[in-house]
Amino acid sequence: MSTSARCLAALLTLLSASAATAEEKAPKPPEAKPAAMSAEDVLRQVDARMALKSDFKSTVRLREKRKDGTEALLEMLVFRRDASRDLLIYITKPRNMAGGGYLRIGRNLWEYDPSVGHWQRTTSRGNIVNTISCEEDFDRSHLLETYEVQDEGEEAAAGTKFRKLLLKVRPGMEASFPQLRIWVDPDYNIVKRVGYAPSGRVLRTDIIRGYQKIKDPAADNRPVFLLREVLEVEEAEGTQLTVRYDEVELAPLSPNIFTKTWLESRFR
Repeated sequence: MSTSARCLAALLTLLSASAATAEEKAPKPPEAKPAAMSAEDVLRQVDARMALKSDFKSTVRLREKRKDGTEALLEMLVFRRDASRDLLIYITKPRNMAGGGYLRIGRNLWEYDPSVGHWQRTTSRGNIVNTISCEEDFDRSHLLETYEVQDEGEEAAAGTKFRKLLLKVRPGMEASFPQLRIWVDPDYNIVKRVGYAPSGRVLRTDIIRGYQKIKDPAADNRPVFLLREVLEVEEAEGTQLTVRYDEVELAPLSPNIFTKTWLESRFR
């Protein structure tokens, strides 16, 4: 190799080494933050965590406190088959209301009065057993199907960031509240929800006090997260209702349960 060629090779080696050193010393660009999950996907996660393949049965206990100090205790059995949207509520306490209930057939909800043996159609916005609760409180979670969702960002409390979403009922859909605002924790559990009238007036505020983790046997024992206890507060009268979902069973139910005949036969 000639002298000129050796010098050129040495220069290229030096430049290459300098470039490598410069790359090593260059400051690293800041890592991009992961994109926030869309509001629709958050709602999808909320529904998925509560979705069941198994049939559902629970003893639901309600304690109602009114502003005048009166209290009422109620108990009922709730049966659900989410695959076919079947729902039956059978009232067991107090004694003067026992034997009554509600049955959903298709999209229609029917209320049964055992004292006169009469069925009356009601709506999803109607109150259940004359309390401030409604059909949606005992149904599967299908928020994404029922509501359009608007992201309202994050809200921090006690060191935890909660996703805040405003839901508006989709055209043609029926819901207990035309508008809902919900707060969702990092595990996709709703911790608070506020129901509004079409005018924007607050109707009811719910605080979800706890969930229960249960394995769904019809879904390869996938864990699901069902409501344990909810405090519902009515805005107009200040009535408070505590709803506890006890003795939850996920097991096949007879199709006969979801019929008028089954509920009528309880009172005979």
